[in-house]
Amino acid sequence: MNIGIIGLGTVSRGFLEILEQKTDWISQKFGSDIKVVAVKDIARGNIYNPKGININELLNKLNNGEKISDTSLTDGDSLSEIDSIDLIVEATYSDYTTGDPAYTFIKDALTNGKHVVTTNKGPVALHYTELNKLANDNKVMLRYEGTVLSGTPTFSLIEECLAGDDIVSIRGILNGTSNYILSKMSQGDSFENALGVAQEKGYAEADPTNDVKGYDARGKVAILSHKVFGVDLGLDNIPTVGIDTISKEELDTAKKEGKNIRLVGSLTKTGKTIEARVQPEALDTEDALSNIGGVTNAIEVSTAYLGKLMVTGPGAGKLETGYSVFSDVLSIIKNS
Repeated sequence: MNIGIIGLGTVSRGFLEILEQKTDWISQKFGSDIKVVAVKDIARGNIYNPKGININELLNKLNNGEKISDTSLTDGDSLSEIDSIDLIVEATYSDYTTGDPAYTFIKDALTNGKHVVTTNKGPVALHYTELNKLANDNKVMLRYEGTVLSGTPTFSLIEECLAGDDIVSIRGILNGTSNYILSKMSQGDSFENALGVAQEKGYAEADPTNDVKGYDARGKVAILSHKVFGVDLGLDNIPTVGIDTISKEELDTAKKEGKNIRLVGSLTKTGKTIEARVQPEALDTEDALSNIGGVTNAIEVSTAYLGKLMVTGPGAGKLETGYSVFSDVLSIIKNS
């Protein structure tokens, strides 16, 4: 399995660190010789080596802020057109308007018969039907475990552990940044101060709109609808209210009533109808989601046979998100 990587930010570095440690284990476990043969990054540079790139040397250069370019690959070269590459890890950036540039990278890779692993939410939320069809038509796999709960298993839980059960509803805390801000506010911070701390810690972007307006959680709800129920709701059809209008007084009132306010994304199936929404909810402390604090994410799945199940885990982090890529790569290896 020869891998090409587009984008060398935090996610890719986490994946590379895990892969370096687990390459021998993969070989022993699956009998698969796995190599990273190409990397591309708009800022750091490009490398192609069909014999395999030395991951330790690459990580050292990246961690030291060095350029990595050699003459084997140019900015204009497309990894999708390199025959020796079997799988592309797409870890660039995207938006919730077009999904680009990640959408174009993924589409080109699938069209050229490459498996794809991505952690980008935009392309999957906006173009799932098209991309899934491309993958099926070209007999390759598109995996995106990291788009909803970072490295915490979501789709693998639903696809494997809950195979054959009927999912009735899904609700969850899907955005660690907003959850962190609400947790700080419940401890007495103002919205502005809590947001500032979140930005200092790297939990929130300089422009936190997607997090505080609920748009990030909305995108994840759309992805869950696609994956779990096979329904393309469209982002505009998911009612969404963020946390930016919640006052300290509202949090204090909820606390006096024995409740915590959390931003909840939910999907409910009634017959053939799927109802989705994202909104702040005052949850009783007996509610499992009510007690999820900080940047932690959680998802509760209600099923016909097993009842309610919940999985919780970190919503961000280099190794945590890198692991989502690693687990998707393993899934492709196992099913190829």
